[in-house]
Amino acid sequence: MSDCPFQPMQLVKAVNNLPKGYQWQYPWKIGEILLFMGEIKQMPGHCLVVNRAGKIYWGYHTDGFIEPSEDEV
Repeated sequence: MSDCPFQPMQLVKAVNNLPKGYQWQYPWKIGEILLFMGEIKQMPGHCLVVNRAGKIYWGYHTDGFIEPSEDEV
């Protein structure tokens, strides 16, 4: 069983946890609010998120996100 820090259908905030020079690999902006859909069962520690436009992203590390504050939502 995984120790995923988020629940499905929870809003999350993208954070910069990549080494300098690799941030371009994220398809979203740092600080962007996304909808966390859940952790991928066959890839513990990786998740599926959706942006406000409805575009789906999968296979990204869950530690690339934090819970946003009330004013950010």
